[in-house]
Amino acid sequence: MKKILAVLLALTMIFAFAACGGKTEEPTEADSTAPAVEESSAAEESSVPEESSVDASEAESTEAASEAESTEAATEATKGLNSEDAAAVVAYYNEAVKASKDNAPKGKQTMKLIDGSLGGDGAVGAILKILEPAAVKALEKNSTSTDYIPGNETDVLVSDVSSATAVSKNGVTTINLKLKTQTDGSDGDAHNGGPVARGVGTLGSIDGALKELGAELVSGRDTVKLTYNNAYVTVKVDEETGKIIGGTWHYLVNIFIGEAKAKLGISLTLKNFKGQIDYTVAI
Repeated sequence: MKKILAVLLALTMIFAFAACGGKTEEPTEADSTAPAVEESSAAEESSVPEESSVDASEAESTEAASEAESTEAATEATKGLNSEDAAAVVAYYNEAVKASKDNAPKGKQTMKLIDGSLGGDGAVGAILKILEPAAVKALEKNSTSTDYIPGNETDVLVSDVSSATAVSKNGVTTINLKLKTQTDGSDGDAHNGGPVARGVGTLGSIDGALKELGAELVSGRDTVKLTYNNAYVTVKVDEETGKIIGGTWHYLVNIFIGEAKAKLGISLTLKNFKGQIDYTVAI
């Protein structure tokens, strides 16, 4: 009997130890995996807002950069100019002419004979005085309306100006160009023959000048000299559009003929003939 009890006791202890061993292994395995899952979930949860935050930040940065570029472009479009640097002022003027010439504001050109400027040696001088009223009327007929920007056939060069200034005020830049004196012979290029031709446009040949006076040259073309002085350009440029909204283009041309035959109502032999025409376009 004792032996049987001993055997039962031994078996009971074995089962007890086996049961305890199974219970110990199961919670250990569960305990070791559970925290890892929790930590992984926590990491995933924390990473989601970080990525969203980065995306939102990048979007805001891109939007801000885009707005800054738009503002900068708008500012550039409405930029005026304050300068006495001839290169900068001339470049600004040329761009304004290009922006305006296809839809130029209306204006008026005026051609005037300077009182008492017609003259010459000998009896011719007296005759010219008599014919002066006819010359005045001829010029008045050419004082007409305009719809163009003078001198827009080619760019003004920096070397064409003796001074250049630009002043910006209240959204308008005022440009002042003083053009150098230009002297032509009997035939000149009205649009690209020199500083005044590029800036204002000239009469071109002596034929054009005398035609304005109602005269015609028969001979002596090689003794002709046309001198353009007191030439200037003053314009106002709208800074928002870059277009010319007003201005004045001017020169005074001195006509000189050493000796030639001409028709001025009657046939004349001119010697040291002179005259002055004031030309202005105002917009």
